[in-house]
Amino acid sequence: MKLNRGFTLIELMIVVAIISVIVVIAIPSMIRARISANEASALAACKAIGTAESIYKRTDFDHDGILEYAQFMSGDNSLLETQAGLADLGTIDRTLAQAEGEPGAATGKNGYVFTILTSQTAAADGGARSFMLTNPGGGQSSMALGFGIGAIPAGYDLTGRSSYILSEVGTVYQRDRGTTGVQETKYDPDRALGWCPAE
Repeated sequence: MKLNRGFTLIELMIVVAIISVIVVIAIPSMIRARISANEASALAACKAIGTAESIYKRTDFDHDGILEYAQFMSGDNSLLETQAGLADLGTIDRTLAQAEGEPGAATGKNGYVFTILTSQTAAADGGARSFMLTNPGGGQSSMALGFGIGAIPAGYDLTGRSSYILSEVGTVYQRDRGTTGVQETKYDPDRALGWCPAE
């Protein structure tokens, strides 16, 4: 009569070692694939925000008689809504609108956070300038002279590596800014800093 015997300790250790090797090989590949997908999504989101800004300017959603770009993605007179909480414009989706801000402070969309830039540097077409226009008779300034968009990974080397910028000119630029973790403050496609057209 044959006895059913279980696995020996050596056999179990060999199985665990094989599984460990597979995990060590598979996890970095999965992370790279996720980063690649997040970066493609961020690039598409920048273009979507750019299109939304063009629609916003042509339509004069805030009815002030000035054709201007939206200064925010959500909140009063933004790409998402005329009044915070309404989501009545919907030129961008709510998930993208909630991804506005700095890493850690914004929800993020597919591992990226976004911001709208209100000025540009000398490296941009037209030179250094503000996109803001002071309204005649005082009042709040309007962003009528252009717009910029910045996108950075919410977690560098976890959700993405490349940062992106876009202006009304329409070319998206990308750059690996490392672990900086702070949004761009101006549209600055300076090639000397490593910015190049996105692929």
